[in-house]
Amino acid sequence: MDIAYFPGCTLKTKAIGLEDSVVDTAKVFGYDFVEVPDWTCCGATFTLAVDNVMALAPPIRILANARKIGDQVVTVCAGCYNVLKRANYTVRNDEEKRKKISDFIEMEYEGDVEVVHYLEFLRDMVGFERIRTEIKKDLSSIKVVPYYGCQLLRPHEELQFDDPESPMIMDNMLEAIGTSVLDFPHKVECCGAFLTVCTDIEAAAGQGDDDAKNAVNECSYTILDTAGRMGADLVVLSCPLCQYNLDSAQDKIERDHYGFRKLPIVYFTQLLAVALGLDAGKYALDSAHHFVDPLSVVKAKTAS
Repeated sequence: MDIAYFPGCTLKTKAIGLEDSVVDTAKVFGYDFVEVPDWTCCGATFTLAVDNVMALAPPIRILANARKIGDQVVTVCAGCYNVLKRANYTVRNDEEKRKKISDFIEMEYEGDVEVVHYLEFLRDMVGFERIRTEIKKDLSSIKVVPYYGCQLLRPHEELQFDDPESPMIMDNMLEAIGTSVLDFPHKVECCGAFLTVCTDIEAAAGQGDDDAKNAVNECSYTILDTAGRMGADLVVLSCPLCQYNLDSAQDKIERDHYGFRKLPIVYFTQLLAVALGLDAGKYALDSAHHFVDPLSVVKAKTAS
């Protein structure tokens, strides 16, 4: 079955392991993810200016094109999901903005495409029970903490993804593939990723704010140190920006905090691919794509 799929920019560059593992795991369950025709960047962040109607044009154009394939579009990047779903919510509830955008992009769109995250697709279309029947690799020795971050959950009224304070969809999915899921108290805490973007841009321009960088590292440290103290082997997430932030910060955190234990950061789809018996070497789990190597942990924990 063909399903409209929006990869977004990062999955074509820095997050190829996420891209490949999404497409390949969907095929195991009988679904072919077809990229939305003529897709562009969604804008990466949802506009906070209520009068900036033109910022809605890229995501709404994507949704209008997705409708050529079907009545839903699947995405996996937390940032893309946030932008697409909030843009959809806006045009569904604001006739004036909907008309302006439709006129601007020269495509009629009524908000009639459902934006679906791959976790929701796995739960509602595939079913966690079906996933359990397809498992080929025993992951029970791998202790994981699910990390949701901000963009999948907030604002709740517009996204309706899961309980914003105590989400369980990723926990349940990780249990379905056989990992040992720890009850992680910081699963919805901000890792400071957007501030990382700002500080990296400033650093490239020869500027920098040490206080901002330290604030980011402390956010990440709280998440990672708690996971490590709980005995986690991996931190599992869906957001490429969170993945980069938590992964890249660990050298600095190790220097600043005695006794800190580094932890690999992986996408839930990468573990899903391994559990389904797909070749772990295909999904960018190696040290070339991570600051902290997850592949050695996966191999050691799944050795027969």
